Amino acid sequence: MSKKRRREPSSVDTRMVEIYDDLANESEDIRIKAAHALLIRISSDSNDGLREQFNQVLQRLVRGLCSSRKAARIGFSVALTELLSQRWGQHRDHGAHVLNITELIDTLIKQTEASGKISGQEERDHQFGRLFGAEAFIKSGVLFQPDASRDAWPKILDIIYGIAKQKPWLREECGWILFATCQTLTEGDHDHSFIQALLDKLCQSGMAKTPEGIAIWLNIRAGYPGIQLPDAIWRDGNPLHRKEKSRLARILKEASTGSQSDEATGQIAQKGNWTSRIHFAWIFVLNQLAGNVAKGTKSKTVSFEEFWRGAIDDHLFAASSTEERKYWGFSLFQQMFKSVPPSLLPALFSRNLKRSLINQLASKGRYLHLAAERSIRSILDRVKVEPSSAAAVLESFSCMSVEGYLSFDQLTKTKTLERLMSIADDNSLLNVGLELCNRLVCPDAQDDQVATARRQVLADEIMMLLKSRPTFHSEVGSASTLRPLVDRILEVLVICSYFSVDASATKQRDLPDPPVSGKTQDMLRTRLLNCLSHIVSKFPDPGSYVHRAVGVIRLKESDSLLRSNIDPTGPISGTMDQAWTFLALVADDLEKAKGNKTFLEAFILLYSLTILQVHNGDADAVSMLEELRSCYDLMTQRRQVHGEQGSEVLIEILLSLVAKPSVLFRRLAQQVLSTATSDIDSNGLQAMFKVLETKENVSGREEMFEEENEDPESNSAASDAGSDAEEEDTEDANRTGSSSDGEGESSTSTESNEEPDDMEGTEAGNEELAAFNMKLAQALKTRPANANLVTASDEESSDEDMDDEQMEALDAHLATIFKERKRTTSKKADKKDAKETIVHFKCRVIELMDIYVKKQHQNPLALDLLLPLLTVTRTTTSKLVSSKACNLVREYSHLCKTKESPKIHDSSTVIKLLEDVHVEAAQEGSNAHASACSQASLFLSRLLLATGREHQRDINTVYSRTQQAWSMDKESRVRASFFTDWIGWCNSIRLAR
Repeated sequence: MSKKRRREPSSVDTRMVEIYDDLANESEDIRIKAAHALLIRISSDSNDGLREQFNQVLQRLVRGLCSSRKAARIGFSVALTELLSQRWGQHRDHGAHVLNITELIDTLIKQTEASGKISGQEERDHQFGRLFGAEAFIKSGVLFQPDASRDAWPKILDIIYGIAKQKPWLREECGWILFATCQTLTEGDHDHSFIQALLDKLCQSGMAKTPEGIAIWLNIRAGYPGIQLPDAIWRDGNPLHRKEKSRLARILKEASTGSQSDEATGQIAQKGNWTSRIHFAWIFVLNQLAGNVAKGTKSKTVSFEEFWRGAIDDHLFAASSTEERKYWGFSLFQQMFKSVPPSLLPALFSRNLKRSLINQLASKGRYLHLAAERSIRSILDRVKVEPSSAAAVLESFSCMSVEGYLSFDQLTKTKTLERLMSIADDNSLLNVGLELCNRLVCPDAQDDQVATARRQVLADEIMMLLKSRPTFHSEVGSASTLRPLVDRILEVLVICSYFSVDASATKQRDLPDPPVSGKTQDMLRTRLLNCLSHIVSKFPDPGSYVHRAVGVIRLKESDSLLRSNIDPTGPISGTMDQAWTFLALVADDLEKAKGNKTFLEAFILLYSLTILQVHNGDADAVSMLEELRSCYDLMTQRRQVHGEQGSEVLIEILLSLVAKPSVLFRRLAQQVLSTATSDIDSNGLQAMFKVLETKENVSGREEMFEEENEDPESNSAASDAGSDAEEEDTEDANRTGSSSDGEGESSTSTESNEEPDDMEGTEAGNEELAAFNMKLAQALKTRPANANLVTASDEESSDEDMDDEQMEALDAHLATIFKERKRTTSKKADKKDAKETIVHFKCRVIELMDIYVKKQHQNPLALDLLLPLLTVTRTTTSKLVSSKACNLVREYSHLCKTKESPKIHDSSTVIKLLEDVHVEAAQEGSNAHASACSQASLFLSRLLLATGREHQRDINTVYSRTQQAWSMDKESRVRASFFTDWIGWCNSIRLAR
């Protein structure tokens, strides 16, 4: 029996095993180091057995290309490419290689042959390995060497085209390899025979009418203008020919272009699976068309606009298109918006795309909502980098708004337009704004309802344009650049708001067509006030803009084709003529004035806006014109005569402005006061103090606004007159979020103070309800809901039928009862409305005082504000008013401590004020009131001590009297903290000495 032959131990090169393993590593650095080590290992070996060694390495690298383990294909492809380049490429060692290129390609084909019974995954791995191997040969450059075999390049082309035809899911990768090869051959200035062979194989394989074939064809056509292109496939050998537009679009979206017979004759199969990745042919074709526009090329080639509209808008964004194709469309939009020149940006906003964009942005539940958001983000990203591109985008979005009768932001529930306007450059805003104004005048709609809807959208966008910028305070920047735009906006709004046009005259000049309806005029007047509000707060010298607006009114009143809303023969025509004359005189004084012109500019702003209010139908504005004229005459005399001072009249006018529920009037009053604080005297301050002393009820409102005792319903309705105000005043609560010490307790105390009123109101309401039930029961001859049971005789009498006369009498009686009930309910609503009106008014007045304190804190007259502020802190029932007053006392003290303090000339008046503060501190009040009194007392003490140390004794005397009264009278409401604060302040003064 023979024994088995013992197997000889084989020698294993562990280093090569490690290198091959590292080539499949997922780290790029490790793969590159492994490829470098492999090349060094081969070059260091002797020439003995070099052919066999190269065969082994080549076979191992090709087998690695067929492996799906980790990153094996990428690593082995890099190693194979470098090996071929080093041994057979341009910088090769001529004595190094022992195999020719054809033999190497045969080895690749043999090693990647899928034979026998193998799984589908193994077959795909072999196809990938063959494709990666062919790419390695191309990248190494060995195929294009002068001494390379002429059969090598056709063999590689056969491999790639064969894979593309047999495996449609690999066709895009095959096309990309050939597309990149065309770029390489063009840059390397190689022989045209390589490109010609590639083109011939493209036509023979049937891939010329595929997205990959189109990209390759166009690449060859652009890189080799002199090459002979077959005419049978594309008209004039150009896939971008105008007459090939439809077929090109169908091919790019991968729809079948051939009939059944075409497929039977070898038409290449179309891809059956969908991928979210955009095919590279789309981008290349669009870039080619965009480049033709940049070069100014005029030929039979389809234009960018035509191709985008036909291929993308009509195919990918059609109403019948699937969500997948629309996703491609959004992806193409994002890609092209980043790269196309500004002149082509409007072409991207095609009709179907805009519809899809609005629909997908409108709801987060839409399938392509995120894709639409990415499209908006790409727009904003480009505009941030290139602000000048905003004009095309804004014009396109504005067209969307007009077509949909709603603004783009309203349709999509976003702030896209607002964000675009905030980052756009001045020239873009200028162009877009002027176009919006032109459309507002002529909205391209003859139907009145359509024109009204479009004008409202356009007016909103114009207002948004002025609102978009945080500030325009730069004479050499935005303010000066946008001056023509602002003037045009005001001119258009004034003409459309205050003038009527005959329908027969609209075609003659730049007049509203169709004529503006009365409802639209009311809306435009509100928008005009909104725009003026933004101008007042953001633009330098806002008075010149408002003066320009009223100047348009004066100029157009003489136009025979326009009719003003004010009758030139009416009762106020004479007053208006005087107003125009006076305004011209003030404007002339402004031009002649030297030095500080702030007051004159503010006065022109105030007077011009008052004229606008007259045209808005405000009855009080007519009398205000006379008051302003008197105020101006008195204040320009600089108090040369004593008596009625202009400041009191001015304050009364400003108070009438802040009493209106309008941000514009409030900003206007604040701006005028800031320019005239030095002219305000004690009479002007007393006018503001009077407001703080007003009771927060119906009688206080009637006293303040001189109302007649009318039906409560009319009073309640009057409070709704400002429903069209520009903005809500919610910032008051935000600014007072942090209040003085003890504010939380103040709130509790204030609420406790309000609780008895609420209880009284509840009890009164119960009594009124009981009385109403009793009257109703008496009229119906029934028992009230809370009455005892009635007798049987009463029940029988209640069941008797009534005749017609009795029924009519009963109806009249019931009507009287319900009318009284309605009047009682209206009184409750009127009380609440009266309180809100007075509280709002007091807040506005405290804001005016705040401006005065900031401007005139060094003026001794400002000390008169302390006591009224402390008093209103105690007497008000509103936490907001109390907080604002306390904050102002604190701010006044802080300003005098950190900046210039008032110069006290008569210390006795300050001592008297200190005593009054101590009397106020002894009143019942909240913790916030006590803290404000203590702070005001220490502030006055600091001022007295600054005038002379001898006043320390006077301060101590005032405090000792208050402390003695507090210790002996349990009814005194002075807080203990009032004295501890004083002791702490005295200690700091003592240590400072």
